[in-house]
Amino acid sequence: MTINEIENCHRQISQQIDNAEVSSAFKQISQLVNEVGRGDFNDELERLRMSYTFMLNYLEQGVMDPQRDDILSGIRQSLYTLNDQCYISLLEAASPEVFYARRRELTGVSLISIIEEYRESIRQLTLSQAIPEQRQDSHAILSQLRQTEQLETRLFNRVWSSFPLSADDAGNLKLCITGDIIPVHARCLLVSALFLGLMKFYDENKLLILLEAYALSDDAQVQLRSLTCAMLTLLAHKKRVTSSKAIESRIEAMLDTPDINHDVWSIQAQLARSRNTENVKRRVRNDLIPNIMKMRPDIIDKLKDQESQVIDLSDIEANPDWQEWLDKHGITRRIEEFNAMQLEGSDVFIATFAHLKTFPFFKTLSNWFLPFYAAHSSVVENLGASKIGLAEVVQHAPYLCNSDKYSFCLSLGALPESQRTMMSAQLEEQNASLREAQQAELPDDRKQRVSIINAFVQDLYRFFKLFSRRREFIPVMDDPGLDMTDCLPLSHITRDAHILELLGALYFKNDFYDDAIKCFTRLEGMDDIADDHIYQKIGFAYQNAGKPSQALNYYKRYELLHEEDAWNMRHMAACYRSLGQLDQALDYYRRVEEMSGDNVSLTLTIGHVLLEQNRTSEALQQYYKADLMPKARHRAWRPIAWCSFLLNDYDRALDYYDRITRDDTPSAQDLLNCGHVLLCQGKTQEAIHTYRQSLALMNKDTEKFRTAFKGDAMELRLHGISAVDQALIPDVVCKTKD
Repeated sequence: MTINEIENCHRQISQQIDNAEVSSAFKQISQLVNEVGRGDFNDELERLRMSYTFMLNYLEQGVMDPQRDDILSGIRQSLYTLNDQCYISLLEAASPEVFYARRRELTGVSLISIIEEYRESIRQLTLSQAIPEQRQDSHAILSQLRQTEQLETRLFNRVWSSFPLSADDAGNLKLCITGDIIPVHARCLLVSALFLGLMKFYDENKLLILLEAYALSDDAQVQLRSLTCAMLTLLAHKKRVTSSKAIESRIEAMLDTPDINHDVWSIQAQLARSRNTENVKRRVRNDLIPNIMKMRPDIIDKLKDQESQVIDLSDIEANPDWQEWLDKHGITRRIEEFNAMQLEGSDVFIATFAHLKTFPFFKTLSNWFLPFYAAHSSVVENLGASKIGLAEVVQHAPYLCNSDKYSFCLSLGALPESQRTMMSAQLEEQNASLREAQQAELPDDRKQRVSIINAFVQDLYRFFKLFSRRREFIPVMDDPGLDMTDCLPLSHITRDAHILELLGALYFKNDFYDDAIKCFTRLEGMDDIADDHIYQKIGFAYQNAGKPSQALNYYKRYELLHEEDAWNMRHMAACYRSLGQLDQALDYYRRVEEMSGDNVSLTLTIGHVLLEQNRTSEALQQYYKADLMPKARHRAWRPIAWCSFLLNDYDRALDYYDRITRDDTPSAQDLLNCGHVLLCQGKTQEAIHTYRQSLALMNKDTEKFRTAFKGDAMELRLHGISAVDQALIPDVVCKTKD
């Protein structure tokens, strides 16, 4: 069989088992078993076939069997595993994927032998660091440290590439992860290794260890990484998990864990935020950073440390003039937005650190999941043993994930010693301030757990988005695959009213309207929800999702309870307008206008609706009304000018376009419309000159200009401009380009 044939056969068998088409799966999987040619696989297939045949015979004879569901579930789980084993066996010898490369590399190497070798290496390293004479030999200790880390990587590779995990290996791993026989960072690595293996092939033993590690470990990092990985696995393998009695029982037992609800909710919230990471990345890269770079050179120069040439933005506070300039240009507001996103858990640093994942350190797969600790060889080598204090400051940086902390330290290694020393002093000072602030607060275990979750989810996001071989794994972090409310084994937690309210608001804020609708409609169906505003929230989500009919249904339900709610009526009007039901829209807008007093935006909107109804004179009066309002500024000038043009009042139209040109900033559309007025007045040369100004504001995009000009063809024809002239004028305007 070719690789494509093997992959297609494996996929079809999985789908047949998913759909409980067991007989078809038996026929298909026989091909793979014969292709592999292993006797143990053939024996397993025959055992499963016999069990299935007996079950069918009992059913045919009318025998009542209370264990039938469990037996069928067991047969399906075993078929899944056999299908995966055959697939791996057929690809293992030649596949270039890293999974198969690690299996080939570790063939015949037992897990327990690596664990024992690793523990002995830790013991030797500890002895070397404890003996004063040996402690002086930094090169020897660094060499021993690297050897220990290589064994950690080897252990990681042995665990994640094992399939299926044997009972003995599962027992040894459970002991390592939940006990204290290896360091915490290594336990965290083993958790990630189990998860990475699950992102290749589902293995019930691996998932069970993750669930047990959450319940049994006494370390928060191990606990929360295990739960996060378990939840993502439940999501990635929905169909296989829901049919497993062992997983169901383990989850039921886990629900007695004290922090389970809050931990699940925190993971849900951070996974939801991770879906907005690319938007945050664009905002930081395209908005915040460019605007800071626009700061006046003289301010930049004054902010630079004269010796190191490094900018210290904290000095801005010392000069009110600089702060005033930052306020005026919106940079202060952008920095405040950045800080707010940071505080709520958004991944604000990925834009900064994404390009720092090219260090050789990140070519080792396990390092993407490694908790940051100051004694790692890459940190010691880059910062030097004498600068270990700086590494410890980085370790406690509250908003950097582990991966970015390593990137930061690796990049510091390239800096001159003077800059590194200065940065060390600054970070130590900030760390002292942070410790002082923390000591002033009461200990908050919940905040610490949330911080661990946020950092780990960001680590996972970087792996699944930036690792060079990421496409070889299930893309579980991809949108829209992160809706934990669909995770049935945990649904009574993940669909709690508290988290649905939080997620709905989070999804809506980040423009994931369909997901917001799902959360809010589930919230609506709960018996203990008495807040009528849920109808408005669902309506608002539907409206922003471009579904005005559905939005109206919910706004009307709210209207039955609160008839005179101006906000609700205004949004109903907008929905009617979107549906082209302008009379109903106008009726609601008028009712809101009576309740609101002077409201420029509302008055203009009513004018727009009247204009859409071809009631131009009435629309014009509405625009005049808006123009007289104190906060109108120049907002009514453009519609007044256009309505005047439509009503053949060319002088008034031209007067308003002149005002726009003189007292406002004219757009390409303003100049195009002004050109129309001049053309209809018979001032062809002036019109062409104005059209060319419009073209210039369109960056001389002639196609864009032609499209815009043709968009007004009907109005021009009604005002006496012939079809011939309409065809020729764009050529005249654009002739230097065509």
